[in-house]
Amino acid sequence: MRSQHTPRYVTRKRLAVYAFFAVLIFLLYQMARLLAPFSGALMWAAVLALALHPPYLLVLRLLRDRAGLAASAMTLATLILVIGPSIALLVALAGQAVDLYGWVSEGIRSGAFGEEWDKLMAFVSNTLLAYPLLEGLDFKGALMDGVSRLSSSLASQVGSVLRDTVVLTLNLLLMLIALFFFFRNGKDYYEAVMELVPLTREQKQSVTRKIHGTFFAVINGVLLVSLYEGIITGVGLAIFGVPFAVLWGFVAFVLAVVPVLGAAGVWFPAALYLGFTGAPLKAVLLAIWGVVLVSVPDNIMKPMLIGRRAKLSTFFLLLGILGGLRVYGVLGILIGPLIVSLLTAFIQFYREEYAER
Repeated sequence: MRSQHTPRYVTRKRLAVYAFFAVLIFLLYQMARLLAPFSGALMWAAVLALALHPPYLLVLRLLRDRAGLAASAMTLATLILVIGPSIALLVALAGQAVDLYGWVSEGIRSGAFGEEWDKLMAFVSNTLLAYPLLEGLDFKGALMDGVSRLSSSLASQVGSVLRDTVVLTLNLLLMLIALFFFFRNGKDYYEAVMELVPLTREQKQSVTRKIHGTFFAVINGVLLVSLYEGIITGVGLAIFGVPFAVLWGFVAFVLAVVPVLGAAGVWFPAALYLGFTGAPLKAVLLAIWGVVLVSVPDNIMKPMLIGRRAKLSTFFLLLGILGGLRVYGVLGILIGPLIVSLLTAFIQFYREEYAER
């Protein structure tokens, strides 16, 4: 005889739960669409707020825990000391990128690079191109084409950013507003988000340590060291008379993120350029400058700063940085390592909670 108490697989309560999560997912999707146009500004504000959190705590103590006043002071200081110089650098980069593109184009068109190129080509032909496999390689054409592509790409990209001043201004204002609230209420926002994460208290603390350690390892061990290398390289190029020093200093900053090549990919060719243009003393001095003030500090500071803060192998950190740059642009330098670090944390949670059982 069939039981009169047949289980009800779809109850009213379960339907209410399904409806709730369906509406929640829909609202989250719509919110993501609303924030998508401003994602870059919001992410930069979050990065600046987290990177400048220690100075903010110091200012907060000096102002006797008046959070609004401290957040206003830090936002104004960030505008003057960080954002202002960054915009000035962007303008200088745009100008030098345009000048470099014009210089390369004119040199290719008129053939006015002179005897220096002939000396360089003779040296390359007698050394590198002496091998049968490299015979017939148009080194000059390939090099000039690469420089032309680089300069035109920088000129078009940086110039397009500067031309779109309305969007740039709106994003800057939004970033400053978001930065103020992240300074003032960032801890509350973070705690509210962590309360929604279905993890134990110990696991949440582990995730927090992973995020904090990886973020500051990338900030201190990658960005700050790379910024130092870019500045010192640019200063050295300017002192020893290499043209477009600001632009090549920026290129050195970008290359310094890559551990294998580094800023030597800029100062070493620049030293060769000085040598082939009749300034051997400047070439030697620039090479010494690059080794002593750029490459040696890089090899000392990066392992110390990265290994101490981020419990992540250098190989996976490099993959995270390069993959993040490819997918997310400049912000990927931070986002990529954070994703790798969080993935390792969740894999460890899985091993502890499920795999070992």
